[in-house]
Amino acid sequence: MQNNRESFFIRNEFPTAWQRVIFRNYRMVPAENIAKIINCTPEQVEKEALRMGLRKGDADPEWLTKGYITVIRDNWHILTRSQICTLIGFSPDKLSFVLAKDDFLGVKLSRGLTAEEDVHYAPLTDAQIAETEKLAKIVSAYDVSERKMFDFFTDTADTIPQYITSADGGTRMVHGFLSPCADPFLEDTRSHLPDVLLDSYAEQGINVLFIHALLSTISPYPFDPETSRDYPVRRKNLQDLIDRAAARGIRIYLYFNEPRAVLQNAFDAYGKTELAGVSNRSSTAICLQTEAGREYLYNATRDLFENVSGIGGIFNITMSENFTHCRCHGGEGCGRDVCRNPGELPVLINNIMHKAIRDAGSDAEVINYAWGWNWDKEELDRSMAALHPEIAVMQVSENALKIEKGGVEVSVDDYSISNPGPSEKSEFILRTAAKYGHKLYAKVQINCSWECACVPYLPLFDIQIEHLQNLHKLGVNDLMMTWTLGGYPSIAYDEVAAYLASPETFSADAWYKKQFGDKAEEMQKAVHLFCEGFREYPFSIGTAYFSPKTLGAANLWSFGEETRGSSMVCFASDNPDAWAPPYPLDVYTAQFRKMLDAWDKACDIFEAAVQDEKTAEIALFARFAALQLRTDVIHTEYTEIKKGLPGTKNAFADQLKEMREIVIKQLPLMEKSSLIGYETSNHYFFTERNFIEKLIQIENMLEELESMT
Repeated sequence: MQNNRESFFIRNEFPTAWQRVIFRNYRMVPAENIAKIINCTPEQVEKEALRMGLRKGDADPEWLTKGYITVIRDNWHILTRSQICTLIGFSPDKLSFVLAKDDFLGVKLSRGLTAEEDVHYAPLTDAQIAETEKLAKIVSAYDVSERKMFDFFTDTADTIPQYITSADGGTRMVHGFLSPCADPFLEDTRSHLPDVLLDSYAEQGINVLFIHALLSTISPYPFDPETSRDYPVRRKNLQDLIDRAAARGIRIYLYFNEPRAVLQNAFDAYGKTELAGVSNRSSTAICLQTEAGREYLYNATRDLFENVSGIGGIFNITMSENFTHCRCHGGEGCGRDVCRNPGELPVLINNIMHKAIRDAGSDAEVINYAWGWNWDKEELDRSMAALHPEIAVMQVSENALKIEKGGVEVSVDDYSISNPGPSEKSEFILRTAAKYGHKLYAKVQINCSWECACVPYLPLFDIQIEHLQNLHKLGVNDLMMTWTLGGYPSIAYDEVAAYLASPETFSADAWYKKQFGDKAEEMQKAVHLFCEGFREYPFSIGTAYFSPKTLGAANLWSFGEETRGSSMVCFASDNPDAWAPPYPLDVYTAQFRKMLDAWDKACDIFEAAVQDEKTAEIALFARFAALQLRTDVIHTEYTEIKKGLPGTKNAFADQLKEMREIVIKQLPLMEKSSLIGYETSNHYFFTERNFIEKLIQIENMLEELESMT
């Protein structure tokens, strides 16, 4: 096999580079597109796909509309940027937009590390044909899945039943399970929020959906009119969604990071050079010290609310990863008066948008999301006092929560299910906000988190009730329950709705009995074990975002050192320094093993208690997640074992065999649900094809270890 290591990536397990391209894309992308980029015919693409053992079939067109992120990720390191554009039918500008705006996709893909040279087809040599025949035996044995991807929420409801409304238990806000992050209103919103999904949300007590929004695309944008050219189309689609949701007792909130920075030359073209604030790479913040800067934010917001009726609310992240104002990433700002204190610009932005909404005649709720408000208590107090009292305040419940796992003290720097809040910091922020009359929201995660995002929910019902009880003691009953992940309408939402409807009288025993009938006792025992195991999760921000568990077996391995670093919820590479600290590696893996021992026992009980679709789904997702997190342990240990090669080749072989065993168990589980592996801001983290490629790699590496001295 051809196993030349590339400068930033890993081995190619196929006799030629073009075979890898066909293998990863056949039946996902039209054969015509594959043929075009590698310079052959569609007939040759199909012939060579079959030669590799792949099943014959047509491409599913939904991969290029609902799964393009998966296709981009699978090809990111093996094709040039130009070839990727041709493969998926994107213009260079559209690819750049998606990389920049689709929830930091470019960052997840390690920015610009595409291939340097185009991949081209060439006839196989006799030796390559023999190698391909060997490879095909593995592929044909496992390429048997008939799973229909994206097969969720496709039915249309004939009637609208009676729904739980916001009258009982406050606000329960989630992100649409299928809603995109880049440009959700350019197309008909039924593509990601069909009526049947809205029905499911309403039935589970959800009364607010939040959607990503850019003012520059849904209101006239003076700095680059081309950006906002289609804003009437987006507003029409937004209005339709608002109306459809309202019929089900659901309000639509818009998630804003505003005002977004503009290209540095935009102020010159606009004739307002005085608007330039702090610059960051190629962009410059709009200075809100200037009247023109404040007018833009006010006018864009007011125009939106005057022309789209019924928007339920907005929430703003003003200290965002996105470049918005002069102090959003720290620093001293541009030196003007409005940058004097760190809280002045965030408060000003919220107050301007609130005034614009009220002046438009709207009673929409305005929520200040205090994510990133990491100031001292004096500044936080001053900022809360300066916010308009009608503006609600939301805070991540577990932010800066002090925890201890395996003797190691850690701070929860983002959100976590395994460590329920609220933290001391979050309590202070919420109590300070309450002192000045602000309505309070807690940001929590229900269903799943980046701790394990490969399934739409996990049976962590006991932990989530503990978290809700903690917040209730603080007087907080209004919740944002997801980020982009967590939006699946599972029975976890039903538990939240039941608790919030009557916190003082809620009975877990009664809820389990209602959900599981005769199997309530077994399910409650299994959930307890599952939750207690999850408390051992070695949480850190690195573990959540960079560890191997997100892609699992789709992380390919090598014998040599990889120079590519780990990337957010994507490629793990060979970089445990990115995901294990502050835990020593032995503590990190020991914590996972303690957790997984409990999970395996819980999974056995779940599987024995299966009696209907609901219990079968819980058992399926729990078992798949347990296997997925076990790959994290194996991958972490493998990065250390391979440093001792060839002396550690037996231990390395054991790691390969254990990984093979996991993959072989996961493949038939994936067949049972199209939901496995899907998350809206990443599409499918992995597919069966990725796991089959890992099996090919394992066999090749085991063979090479035999000859290693």
